[in-house]
Amino acid sequence: MIIRFLIILFTLINTSSLAETYTEQYGEVEVSSSVFFDDVEGDDRKNTLNSSSLKYNFFFEKNNLSGKLKINSAISDPEVAQKIDFNEAYLEYANNDLSYLVGNNIIFWGKNEFYNPVDIINSKDFSNGLAQGEKKGQTMVNVKRYFESSELNFFILPAVTNTYPTSKVRPQLALDVDTTNTYSDGANKDNIGMALRWSGYINEYDYGLSFYEGNTKDPALVLNSGKFIPKYSEITQLGLDLQATKGDTLYKSEVVYRENQYDYNGNIEDYTNLILGIEHNNYGILEKSWDLANIIEYSYDTRSTKSHHGYQNDLFLGARLVLNDIEDTQYFVSIQNDLDKNTRALTFNYESRFFSSLRAGIDIYHPLNLEDDTHQSSFKDESNIKFYTSYSF
Repeated sequence: MIIRFLIILFTLINTSSLAETYTEQYGEVEVSSSVFFDDVEGDDRKNTLNSSSLKYNFFFEKNNLSGKLKINSAISDPEVAQKIDFNEAYLEYANNDLSYLVGNNIIFWGKNEFYNPVDIINSKDFSNGLAQGEKKGQTMVNVKRYFESSELNFFILPAVTNTYPTSKVRPQLALDVDTTNTYSDGANKDNIGMALRWSGYINEYDYGLSFYEGNTKDPALVLNSGKFIPKYSEITQLGLDLQATKGDTLYKSEVVYRENQYDYNGNIEDYTNLILGIEHNNYGILEKSWDLANIIEYSYDTRSTKSHHGYQNDLFLGARLVLNDIEDTQYFVSIQNDLDKNTRALTFNYESRFFSSLRAGIDIYHPLNLEDDTHQSSFKDESNIKFYTSYSF
């Protein structure tokens, strides 16, 4: 109901007199193709994923009122679960040091590169495979209070569930994930969550203190009749994220304490999870305008291999090379090391701009030895390469 009202309001604003209203419209068309090198024996999943998407954004601002409407639509082969969404569709009213936002929005919390345990507001859309989900727009009421060097955010959050891939999309688990959702341990489909975050900076230190209570964004996947059924609990999470800027080096950390979360075995357990990292930037390497960032991060979970995610005792190494040329060319390579099982996975990305409005890139994912990995063994045959190009308007 809220989204329908916002769409109607945006339409009226877009078609009425805009003499005193600032507006901006922009969008992007993207075409991509993923190819999986290994055929998984015994299933009917396709070894390719071809997709075309259109993203349209409309923004307006008039006096103290502003708003944004972002529409994402896609067609894919094989067909994906999510075809159209309104991840950002909100109105925001500002009054001195206060602002009030109603609608769908994407929120990011955290400091680290590879994993952000404090980032809890948005559910995930795994339409294009389980390896990397995209954030779904969270319906919310967000009240924000600004201070001199900090801000306090309060959220009211209706329940939103994850979207999982259809049966023919890779990568995913050995068995399909059902679209039916179940709830227990305080959770239900109409549960209203809440969150608070105080964030700001003191000299060279950036910080965030957060609290969340509501349905988990990480349901247990319970085996039932040959499929996995998502099962949500109600969780409480306290989080802290810190970043210190010391010259060319960034020191990053995030830590959470969460209650009432399902673990890998489907049992409710409280736990603490943290990630620590260092990012060192080298400017003007090889006497060129190139910048090289070297990143090392370590994650730990008190539940060890019983953690519901794959970051219980892992070391991440990464490097980002930015050429600072007119094409905005950059490269990124990383490797994830599970120190419990001594397993690894490699990723690579290249992206550059051509002809001003046209961008193109390559993503590569290659598992090195995931057969014995507790959480990622299903991805052992999911080595793939993705080609994509996009046009901005």
